[in-house]
Amino acid sequence: MEHMRGEWLVTFAAVVEARSFTGAAKRLHRTQSAISMQIQQLEAAAGMPLLVRERAGVIPTEAGERLLPHARRTADALRDAAAMFNSDEMASGPLRIGIPEEYSGSELPQLLSHFQRSQPSVELLVQSASSDRLAAAIEEDALDLALLVADDNERHSGEVLLYDPTWWVVADNINLPTTGPLPLVLFDQACWWRQCALNQVNETGREWRITYTSDSIAGVAAAIQAGLGIGVLGKSTIPKGIRAVPKELKLPNLPGSQLILQRKSPDAPGTQDMVALMRRHFSV
Repeated sequence: MEHMRGEWLVTFAAVVEARSFTGAAKRLHRTQSAISMQIQQLEAAAGMPLLVRERAGVIPTEAGERLLPHARRTADALRDAAAMFNSDEMASGPLRIGIPEEYSGSELPQLLSHFQRSQPSVELLVQSASSDRLAAAIEEDALDLALLVADDNERHSGEVLLYDPTWWVVADNINLPTTGPLPLVLFDQACWWRQCALNQVNETGREWRITYTSDSIAGVAAAIQAGLGIGVLGKSTIPKGIRAVPKELKLPNLPGSQLILQRKSPDAPGTQDMVALMRRHFSV
């Protein structure tokens, strides 16, 4: 088998993250024909197809999925090697990051603080907002790096860091009534979790009443912690004082979500170190 070249693997990783040859060409500052040629050479060396075009964009085949982690490590290693010969001793300049509001109360802000202390020359600019707003911001080049929460029906380019199950939860010190309407704490009308949660409760045949609504994760979590009712949260974002609801309620499982890392500007100051920190954080 022909040896695989590092530049082919870098291109492969860029195509997968962008879900298109055009997007990879923009990221790598190359022509689309050059990107296509390198992918053809990589597939020839592998002896099998590594990418396939679908309605959602260009996605890896099963063999491509196996190759992808190696391609990403190669891309990171080549960027790190190039950084050694940077004229500056330490990266400096702005790094614009977006994090979903679901994770604003988790350990992620502490990770960002650790990064800032380790790289004081990087001007860290963090925006916490809904995933829809963050996706729009990174598309408009207003962010260099963003984490997005997406359900199974949403399609986002980027690297999946985590699959997060969705749980029905309640405050630790609350005993739910065995009869009568279930008190529900839900997101506002714009959230897909709301209707999904109501559908699941209706399946049980149990009556319900909405006691509290909010358009933010923090508001929903605070109301659940206060004992106003049961609600749904991603497992990785459940704060202290909240537990899964008792199995006796027989509430069906909810669809989970994915945490996706998108990189718009891979050469922004400190990007590689930040990506490595996030990968380690969410792989635990």
